[in-house]
Amino acid sequence: MRAREPFTLYKRKLATKVVFYYVAYDDQGKRRKFSTGCTTKSQALAYTMELYKTNSLIPVKKEPVVLLTFGVYAKGWWTPDCDYVKAEALRGRKLTAQYINTNKRSMEKHILPTFRSSLLTEITSAKIKAWQRYLIERKKLSTKYANNILSIFSVILDEARREGHIKANPAREVRAFANNSKQRGILSFEEARDLLTNLSYWDNPIAYTASLLAACTGMRVGEIRALRPCDLRDGYIHVEHSVDLQGALKGTKTGDNRDLPLPQSLMDALRTLADHAGKEGRIFSVAGVPMSTDAIRDSFYRAMAVKGITEEERRERNITFHSWRHFLNSQLLANGINESKTRKIIGHSTAGMTKRYAHFLVNDFADVLEITESILHTQIESQ
Repeated sequence: MRAREPFTLYKRKLATKVVFYYVAYDDQGKRRKFSTGCTTKSQALAYTMELYKTNSLIPVKKEPVVLLTFGVYAKGWWTPDCDYVKAEALRGRKLTAQYINTNKRSMEKHILPTFRSSLLTEITSAKIKAWQRYLIERKKLSTKYANNILSIFSVILDEARREGHIKANPAREVRAFANNSKQRGILSFEEARDLLTNLSYWDNPIAYTASLLAACTGMRVGEIRALRPCDLRDGYIHVEHSVDLQGALKGTKTGDNRDLPLPQSLMDALRTLADHAGKEGRIFSVAGVPMSTDAIRDSFYRAMAVKGITEEERRERNITFHSWRHFLNSQLLANGINESKTRKIIGHSTAGMTKRYAHFLVNDFADVLEITESILHTQIESQ
């Protein structure tokens, strides 16, 4: 049987000239015709032979390039069904509902108004820098918040790059602003001990106990509000929850659980509150209703005012309820507690941090207890 020629030439007479075409067969055996654009047979043969040598007789049909706007690409982002959110969960980083919702609000409020109609391929670092200045100069956002929004934008553009919509992420070429947030202030050791050992300063005994707990453990207010009777153990408390904006339980900020030693007097106070809360309630609650962040925080501020730290001075020193974390952190480091153990107590865990104290042993934290006992020294002696 005679082998089929790879191609054959033929000529077609057009209105003003003769043009040579070639015929070839595709992978399915279908006969295909293409113009060489040549007007002589020798030119057409040379042209077609070159196509044959490079296996290009049958042109490859290119898929049309889809040009996406940022608004179209961002549709569905920062929801539980978002591909990025699902992928992060599979990688072991489960994003909280509050984190997802916060990012969605920031995207809708600050990114989409500027870039909704922009093609992904037309978003440049220069445009992002101009937008970044707009957030600071016109919208009057703090540099910290503006940097957070830039980070959210960069995450989305990184995914667009990985999916082949853009060649590079232009947001990575934009520098974050210097953080101009005011440094968090803390109480001195003498101020803290005076405040925590004089009940006359306080108008809310439950909120007072919350401040005691924050000063001795560095717990965040959300973690304190999430504390349940079952979290009280023999000589320590187990911290594995915080609360979302609606007060429902969620994981801690870092996603890690930690066990924290407590002075006995503070443990006794917590057990008394737990008895009133019931097995299924929250320790920091009133008549079965969990205390709000405002109630805990404002009682602390009023106690400082009674002590003599005016609201003006408190604001000037930037002392907030969160300052208890910084207070304990400074006390532990000042008293020789190593950084690894301090991070475990405070809950500043990072992916690369040592897991040396991941499993709690009371004796491991005898030195920490000695420091927290000293904070409450006057109170302990009076009981």
